[in-house]
Amino acid sequence: MPTKSITPEPPDIPDDLTPCDPTQITDAAAIDQRAIIAAPSTPISARAPTFDQSKLTASALTGSILPASRWTDWTIESADLSNATWIDCRMVRVHITNTKLTGFDARGAELRDIHFKDCKAPDILLAESTLTRIRFDHCQLTNLDLTGATIKSLAINHCDSRNIRLINTKIEHLDLRDSLIEGIALNQSTLKGILINPPQAPAIAQALGVQIAGNK
Repeated sequence: MPTKSITPEPPDIPDDLTPCDPTQITDAAAIDQRAIIAAPSTPISARAPTFDQSKLTASALTGSILPASRWTDWTIESADLSNATWIDCRMVRVHITNTKLTGFDARGAELRDIHFKDCKAPDILLAESTLTRIRFDHCQLTNLDLTGATIKSLAINHCDSRNIRLINTKIEHLDLRDSLIEGIALNQSTLKGILINPPQAPAIAQALGVQIAGNK
């Protein structure tokens, strides 16, 4: 049987974008066809802003608090979202490249067609989130927390995903091949739907308390 491919849909963004100062991000603000290239002097805090067909480049939303934000058709490049809190956000068709996401908190998020590439993203919190056609390529993902999440389709490819947490996670398809998964935490009920390489099997066995011994 051929392996299921996880290929997120690319964002649809116009060529001509209007520059946008981050201070325009306020409660229920609509940021449409904008380019955010500057960093705010203090962390941005706003509830339920919407972001459509735009770009965040070489900027910083470090420590931003954007609960219930909505992101559709976006690219985020060489940005810093460390310690940002975007609980209950919704992201659709977003491409995130070479971005720092240390401690990024998106618990309860709905994520669809998101591609993370070459990101430094340890300690991400995606507990209780729903993930559909999500792909991580060549990312640092140590301590990724997917506790209680619903994974419909997720690929973690050539990543450092040691200590990933999959406790009480509902998994339809999770491709972990070619990534580091030592220290993985999971339940026996979450095994179905996980795809690994043979060299990764000892990490799964250890998580379930199984000892692998050599021949007598």
